Amino acid sequence: MVSIAAVLVLMVGSFTIGAIALAKESIVYVEVEKEQEIIKVGDSGITLILPDSWKDKYGYELQNNSVAVYHIATRETSSLEGYFFWVDYYEGQYPLDYIYPEPGFTIAITETRTYRMRYTSDIQANIDDPESWAEYWEMEAERRSIEIVITTELLENTMNASNWVQGTVFIEALRDDWQGARTFVFGEDQSKEIRGIFSLLDYSDVHGFDQTGYPRDLRIMFSGEEYVMNITTGFIYNANTGQGAALSAKDLSRIMDLLSD
Repeated sequence: MVSIAAVLVLMVGSFTIGAIALAKESIVYVEVEKEQEIIKVGDSGITLILPDSWKDKYGYELQNNSVAVYHIATRETSSLEGYFFWVDYYEGQYPLDYIYPEPGFTIAITETRTYRMRYTSDIQANIDDPESWAEYWEMEAERRSIEIVITTELLENTMNASNWVQGTVFIEALRDDWQGARTFVFGEDQSKEIRGIFSLLDYSDVHGFDQTGYPRDLRIMFSGEEYVMNITTGFIYNANTGQGAALSAKDLSRIMDLLSD
């Protein structure tokens, strides 16, 4: 037996923030049998337990603390890669409710990385081989029963589904010459205050906005929204809606005070 100790178990089918929140009830002690289909994701503290029926039907590519899981028969019968999913990471810290361009969900946020389960966004099956096609889709349906197991150390030293507070504000300093390009993660009261400041602004459409030329000092992320901000002018731009607004001198000063605490 391989003991994993106290862990948080997430189901791969939990691809929405609401579903992830349910995992707060799933902190348990488990022992993983060696005979199970297990993939250890480097030394990240993340382990995947795949369905027993996947035996001899899947392969994986492991690089650093990332893994890509694929369908063997698809690769044997076509030029397709046959991927089912990846567990990988983004450098930096991003909220659990951050909106990424690809489907998936966040597993854990360390001080330097954000680990995610990421799904393929296109069909990876070989439609010209009925047997391979059927096996791929049978496994794809079973993908939702995959368990993600994280160690006690990762559970206790990261932000994850067991301790996440909806609406937590992340502010990333984008310039190395200001705050060393670090990320600030605010507590519940400060997050509420910052969200309140942003909710009262008068937003308008920003036409001809040049994101590459605009002096961006901060990235503000919360509740699925992403803003960029200039600390000199107080102007902010919502990357999701394309709208902009300007902070008052008082609100800009307050934001800067919170970043200095």
